[in-house]
Amino acid sequence: MNRGRVLNVLLAVAVVALVLTTAVAAGVVPPPATLFDTGEYERAEVTITNNCSQVLGTVEVRIAETRQQKIVGLSETATLPNGSGMLFPYEESGEHTYVMRGMEFPLDIVFIGADGRINAIESAPAPGPNEDGENIRRTGTGKYVLEVPRGWMDRHGIDVGHRVSINRSG
Repeated sequence: MNRGRVLNVLLAVAVVALVLTTAVAAGVVPPPATLFDTGEYERAEVTITNNCSQVLGTVEVRIAETRQQKIVGLSETATLPNGSGMLFPYEESGEHTYVMRGMEFPLDIVFIGADGRINAIESAPAPGPNEDGENIRRTGTGKYVLEVPRGWMDRHGIDVGHRVSINRSG
């Protein structure tokens, strides 16, 4: 290979790398989860009550506060025992879409309003053996999003309109 051709190949690789880096930074393309150090997670206890203030269920959660933690979510978690989950808080209520990218197990994705009431409960399957999960998306509106093992909400009789309280540890 002559020197000019080698330089052209190197320039093409550099351009592709720059385009991909820009797309990831702009949020157009999701970054590989392993690029991010998620650090330590804060923890909380999430309690869900019905309209008569009867406790229906309690979940111990990790809180995904940072952008990196939100991108990774539960995708690097091998299993999710019943009674545990992840909570995604946002500055204000808005529409959020959750993707099952890299997930090993199905989820209930719960959208919680700023008023502490459940706005929507979406069930999401785990990706199949030849899927990456990118096409499995659930969208809802809320200030908080709670992820728990799929079926947990049904087993506890929890539905839209029930109240959620968050008690942070420490």
